[in-house]
Amino acid sequence: MLLYTPPFLVKCVATGGAYNFSIFVEIAIFEPKIERQKHDRRMKVKRIINGQGTAFKVNIVRGVSGQSAFLFSLREGGRKFFFSGIRGGVCLLPVLLLLGACQPTRYVPKGEYLLYSSDITTDNKHVDKGQLSSFVRQKPNKTILGFRFHLWLYNRSNPDKDNKWNAWLRKNGEEPVIWQQLLTDRSSEQLLLDLRNKGYYYAQVTDTVIFRKKKASVLYRVKTGWPYVVRRISYAIPDSAVARLVLQDTVNTLLRRGMNLDAEILENERKRVERNLKENGYFGFLKDNISFSADTSFRTGSVAIEMYIRPYTEQTADNRLIEIPYPQYRIRSMTVNAGLNMQNLTEENATVISDTISRGFIQFIIPPRFPVKGTTIAQSLYFFPGMLYKLSHENQTYQRLQALRNFNRINIEYTKAPDQQGVAMRDLDCRINLLPFAKHYYTAEPEVTNTDGNIGGGANLQYQNKSLFGHAEILDLRLRGMIEAVSATEAAFKFKTAMEYEAEASIHLPKFLFSFRSAGFTRRYNPKTAFSLLYNYQRRPQYTRSIFNTSIGYSWKGSNIISHSVRPIDINFVQLKNVNELYNTYLEKYPYLKNSYQTHMVVSSNYSFIRDIQKIKKDDFLFIRTNFETAGLLINTFFQLKNKGKPSTAPNKILNNTYAQFVKGDVDLRYYHTINSNNRIVSRLFAGAGLPYGNSKKTADDGTTLASMPFEKKYYSGGTLSMRGWRMRSLGPGSYRDSVTVSAYPNNTGDIKLEANLEYRFKLVSVVEGALFVEAGNVWDMHRDDKRPGADFTFKRFYREIALDAGIGFRLDFTYFILSIDTGMKLIDPAGNRGWALKKLPGEDKLPRHILNLSFGIGYPF
Repeated sequence: MLLYTPPFLVKCVATGGAYNFSIFVEIAIFEPKIERQKHDRRMKVKRIINGQGTAFKVNIVRGVSGQSAFLFSLREGGRKFFFSGIRGGVCLLPVLLLLGACQPTRYVPKGEYLLYSSDITTDNKHVDKGQLSSFVRQKPNKTILGFRFHLWLYNRSNPDKDNKWNAWLRKNGEEPVIWQQLLTDRSSEQLLLDLRNKGYYYAQVTDTVIFRKKKASVLYRVKTGWPYVVRRISYAIPDSAVARLVLQDTVNTLLRRGMNLDAEILENERKRVERNLKENGYFGFLKDNISFSADTSFRTGSVAIEMYIRPYTEQTADNRLIEIPYPQYRIRSMTVNAGLNMQNLTEENATVISDTISRGFIQFIIPPRFPVKGTTIAQSLYFFPGMLYKLSHENQTYQRLQALRNFNRINIEYTKAPDQQGVAMRDLDCRINLLPFAKHYYTAEPEVTNTDGNIGGGANLQYQNKSLFGHAEILDLRLRGMIEAVSATEAAFKFKTAMEYEAEASIHLPKFLFSFRSAGFTRRYNPKTAFSLLYNYQRRPQYTRSIFNTSIGYSWKGSNIISHSVRPIDINFVQLKNVNELYNTYLEKYPYLKNSYQTHMVVSSNYSFIRDIQKIKKDDFLFIRTNFETAGLLINTFFQLKNKGKPSTAPNKILNNTYAQFVKGDVDLRYYHTINSNNRIVSRLFAGAGLPYGNSKKTADDGTTLASMPFEKKYYSGGTLSMRGWRMRSLGPGSYRDSVTVSAYPNNTGDIKLEANLEYRFKLVSVVEGALFVEAGNVWDMHRDDKRPGADFTFKRFYREIALDAGIGFRLDFTYFILSIDTGMKLIDPAGNRGWALKKLPGEDKLPRHILNLSFGIGYPF
């Protein structure tokens, strides 16, 4: 193996002006001869590329003693991207890493061995090797796609130098894992113990260690043998009331005839029975009161298990232990201390209210100017005085109080009533302590924007009142301003600025408004109502646009993992004016596209369904989100009734504005697979379609009937959240290729969108995470009325118009937010039926532009 890191030359030149800049980077690597001379590391460039345009050329870099290398350069306007290689092939950054990783045993002490691999083989396909590996006490260094990056980082440090750089390398790197015979032996013992806990009492585990060049590879061979199988299940429960509850609930038991004698299943059954009894008032019952016995004598390989719940014992006044039935508990009193342990509270500033549902009294100790009133807190409680204790009521109360978004700390305490020995039904006194957030919240944030390379800045001002009228109504007021430098590609635009101003007001209520739903529904489904009002003004190089939006929405929880959202009224008024003459000429060529860029009104209703199991299952889980929206249906029905018997071909209008009519639906599926604590794979499938009809139809000058979606309701690809090899809104539709780009802001949209993403995420150092991704997808228009060639969707060719890209990204996890930086490269570009992105089309004398795309975002792409 080559232990020599080739000399290399890095050259970086930055140039720029007031509105744009470019960075020139050269990396030259050459391989040394066996007989190197002293001055071989001095390099000189034989040929340098000058000029503008796009080019993909080779620079020949030659050393003093004749060594040569190839320097591949991709030029795009003023920007250059370089990939260099050793003679005979391309050399990328991973080559440097691999060359530097050829000495993973650099800091392995003499006589010791690096644990290079640890594998498990088994003769039983029903045994989960992934679970078995968790019992191995010593594992190799972490890897990223097989590369020991963190070990490589540690090995770059110099133990003889005590400076910040070496300290950083050792802190963020990972020490070599030194193989230890003791830990291998313990791993074998733990594997054998786990197999026996799974019912394989005759299992055998052997380990083999192979040593080679200071590396140790450990192989654990597992032979399970035949397991003990449960053939009979019985119960021994002296307490008749407890026995009745347990036997009635056997339909939910985890114990099954024919299963292995699995200790983990038995333990989970103990926990399940404990929860069931606590759901029926047995506040003090613990799973430690449950035990299992196994009888293996009645048949070879079979076992009879018996669940035993020991009786409840209590000490009498004369110090005798007697057996009595397990006591049940009910809530005797409740106190809400709205201030936690504030010492200055007295009975004078306490408020006592009565709740008719509770069949008793709840005492509220509320300090002056407390943000949330007692009646709202009472509506968030799931148990009241006189009710039997239930564990689920306690958990639901926690969740409901947290959903009010007004409390920093929530604590529920219980005190058993004294002097109730021997009583079957006993009392609990409950105390709920609440510590509120500050009622008023202000924030001012600067903002740096990057819209497809156009740098800008702005500011966000926000005010929040967490309890506007004392019932946890959350008021949000937000002002946002942004200005951005735009470098247009057409001389007609020259250099301009894009500006955007936005004002938004919203209020969220912790209940359904204008609804017949009862308080029981509120406690069960945690409903919310939201009102919003928004005004947005945008000045783009192509046009000026103003948007007014108002909506009312309802949301509620179907379960811990399912949520629903309905907006029965969502009004969007879009006014487009000051359209640039060049851009307007472009739209005139395509009436279907122009129809989307008209002043219009959208009155819609929509529904969203989300299934997110991440809160329950952290490792592997499926996320599902579906949306359905319909616009103009009710309004169009009104006009049909109004104009009954009066045929009309002109679109109907409201307040002199045409309203849109369409249906739209999409589904977003994501699967998260955790390989280990350092690596995760995330995949996503997205499919959506919108169908314009009715009032969205217009007649063009040539008599063609056109129907198009409003442009803000159309789908698009490209950017930080989608196909990252393309700029935002620059992909598609279909195989359409615009021969002239008229704007620095592409607006390629469609009625149909299909997309698939696969991303491999891995941790690097400190707050930095890495990602490798590959993506496929595109957008299309629904109707063939679109005169742009290849823009419409047809089953005969759509699969040939799927774009493909791949790239690398980095995530900076600052706890409160995540900054994403992605570089995507086009692989297959359907525009003009190009195919491979680096392929020239007939008549082209240079490679296509924008092969690489750099994008920034907040949060993960998906």
